[in-house]
Amino acid sequence: MVSELPLVLQVIPAFTVGGAEWMAAHLAVHLPTEQFRRGVVSLHGARNSPIEGYLAQHEVPVYYINKRRGFDPRTWLRLYRMLRTLQPAIVHTHQTVGRYVYPACWAAMQKIIVHTIHNTHSIVSDRIDSRFWRQFQAWAYRRGVLPVSIAQEVTRTFIEVYGRAPAAEIPNGIPTDRYTPDHARRAAWRSQHEVPADALVFTCVAGLRPLKNHRLLLQAFAHASSQLADALLLLVGPPDRLDPAYAESLQRLAQELGLGQRVRFLGSRSDVPDILRASDVFVLSSDYEGNPLSVLEAMAAGLPVVSTAVGGVPELVQHGATGLLVPAGDARALAEAITQLGRDADQRAAMGHAARQTALERFDVRAMSMAYANFYKKLLHSNY
Repeated sequence: MVSELPLVLQVIPAFTVGGAEWMAAHLAVHLPTEQFRRGVVSLHGARNSPIEGYLAQHEVPVYYINKRRGFDPRTWLRLYRMLRTLQPAIVHTHQTVGRYVYPACWAAMQKIIVHTIHNTHSIVSDRIDSRFWRQFQAWAYRRGVLPVSIAQEVTRTFIEVYGRAPAAEIPNGIPTDRYTPDHARRAAWRSQHEVPADALVFTCVAGLRPLKNHRLLLQAFAHASSQLADALLLLVGPPDRLDPAYAESLQRLAQELGLGQRVRFLGSRSDVPDILRASDVFVLSSDYEGNPLSVLEAMAAGLPVVSTAVGGVPELVQHGATGLLVPAGDARALAEAITQLGRDADQRAAMGHAARQTALERFDVRAMSMAYANFYKKLLHSNY
């Protein structure tokens, strides 16, 4: 019976639009329903985000803890009560929810707790905002929380810091069929948003946060666009909730660089697949990454990728075949790569075709969900 199937709960901080949140949603949706019941828990309240709509569309239950901003000790009790009521077989955490979720799990005698590490350790350290909480995470691993890496580079830095290998390494995946190229939809999006049919569109999908280094991208694009008369840059992503001034500084920088209407800040969007269809090249200028879904999405949409060679990106993009990789922080190299692809339509087409084939073969969500399903079954078999 369905009620006897093990329940797997994905736990995220909130339904902000980001790679980790989308990964948790994709996993919840695509876990085989003949093997598992599924649910997603948000520590914060409803956000009316595209991710919530996606989960509702696929009938995945969502639970809200309604945590207040800042430290909220009531969250422990609410989580404990929820766990006692739902009695999940597996609790799977993402981002920095562990400080609340793990104590509640231990109090509720939760046997299996999994945690996906979404970035290299340097970013993990930055996001856990004190030495105490970093030590707490390490202690949680010793207490039985099972870490899962999403990329070889993430695994390497995890071993470097914790002196042990993660319990598993499972690369991210996406529903590649959502990003199938479509010339009619490409033309329709461009027309609707007043993007000329012959414009050369470079697109970056990344939250406006300092670690994504949009400043570097704007500087590189300013140089490249002086040689690419029809180039347009679309920046897709919400401002950093904790640092809204950063987004404002980017808009000022765009004006200072004389980019004017050649850069558009689109904010958080629910039409990313159509934006990618309307684009010609995907660009990413991050200082750090794990296994970025935005790169997978761009490749599935048939776009060549220009990116800094950070984190797990070189595991996704083959330099010279599916895109061009440049050193982190190197504005000149990034500008040269943008210019090279901007000038060579044949290279763009060849790389874009190869990128899509790679995405279909390696990065579809079904591969990720099956890997996690097998991992979950192994854990259940050894614990019950």
